Amino acid sequence: MAKAHSKQNRAVNKAAKTERYYTVGYVPQNDKTKAPPAIHLKGQWLKQAGFEIGGSVTVKIMDGCLVLIPDSDETNSLKQQYQRQREQISEIKLRMRELIGDYKSR
Repeated sequence: MAKAHSKQNRAVNKAAKTERYYTVGYVPQNDKTKAPPAIHLKGQWLKQAGFEIGGSVTVKIMDGCLVLIPDSDETNSLKQQYQRQREQISEIKLRMRELIGDYKSR
């Protein structure tokens, strides 16, 4: 017979759990009335659901509902490519401004 404080059946029940309950908090700021709401999720269940440390997540926003989707390797690759292209465009714009400035000062 298991002891009163045994965790024998807890692991089985925890793994099958499909709902979690959290409280919406806030991000501290000077004016608490303007502080944005925040939800901090943590637990091994995230890994079991496909959310790896360092992985990116897409959040689908609907009325009264948030859906979290771990990004695939392909999505991560496309996001990285997009970010690199944005950086390249920013560098080109900066260089163009410098060239225009040099041209105007002549």
